Amino acid sequence: MRERFEELLGLAQAAFAAGELARSVELFAEAERLAAEHGEQDLVDRAFCDRCAVLIELDQAAQQVQRLKRILLSSRDAKNRFLAAYYTAVAYFNDEEFERASPYAQRAESLAEELGEPGLLARSANLTGNLAVRSSRFDDAEDAYRRALSLHSGEQGYLRIMEAQETDNLGYVLICTDRLEEGLHLCEQARATLESAQADQISDYLHQTLQDLCYGYLLNADLQRAEEAGERALELALANDDRLVVKNCLFLLGEVAVRRGDTFRARRRLRELASYYPEVALSEEIIDVFLATDMTSVVNLRG
Repeated sequence: MRERFEELLGLAQAAFAAGELARSVELFAEAERLAAEHGEQDLVDRAFCDRCAVLIELDQAAQQVQRLKRILLSSRDAKNRFLAAYYTAVAYFNDEEFERASPYAQRAESLAEELGEPGLLARSANLTGNLAVRSSRFDDAEDAYRRALSLHSGEQGYLRIMEAQETDNLGYVLICTDRLEEGLHLCEQARATLESAQADQISDYLHQTLQDLCYGYLLNADLQRAEEAGERALELALANDDRLVVKNCLFLLGEVAVRRGDTFRARRRLRELASYYPEVALSEEIIDVFLATDMTSVVNLRG
């Protein structure tokens, strides 16, 4: 049974890394059923927690939170408790319930330190950084992202993509704290890694990196590169229904147009942005105020 269980987990992880998310869910569920048939509760919990990683990518994790919490409270296995705490925090984070995510992220980091596994420590540090960025605590975020990156060594497959995300996250923080050249270098490094992966693996991640590059190049007065990155980020964000990145890109591309003196295109971008805020009546006077105000130096795209 154990041999077949491990085989199923390996197949599920391979399917996940290849972007075959539905297949991955099926394989993890099969492993879970197998463990349940043999009364192996720790293995049931492990397969379920691993399945939650895929469900998060599919935006289907919220309904699993109560079971994750039960595992955190009752499991005898420290790694299962880590996974339960971590995925609970991620589920809340994705639903923008950051205050609810924070204590579970802290619990995950504590369990990761107890286990001492570099991969778990990196994941929990990255999540801690993401929460810090949301509240513009850039010093804390930088420390967390640097911790996460220090724990990687020659990663392959999906772990390589996770490392690229952490690299982009650190680059974004450096851009926000006036270290543009270093931040842009890291974001470009992350883009190269993501673009070298298979297209079906990167579609959920590349648009944020391109958004960050658009922002960095805009602050660096490289309008051509800013526009190229922003247009591509917008296209991918629309395809992935990432409303936050879509709105950010419309804002950034509007600012690119302003700096080029193209008020027609700037107004068009602002009207597109306003469509995401139907409660706001956008008048020409309000548009004029936006066109005359540079907010790029104070905005937090992830706040």
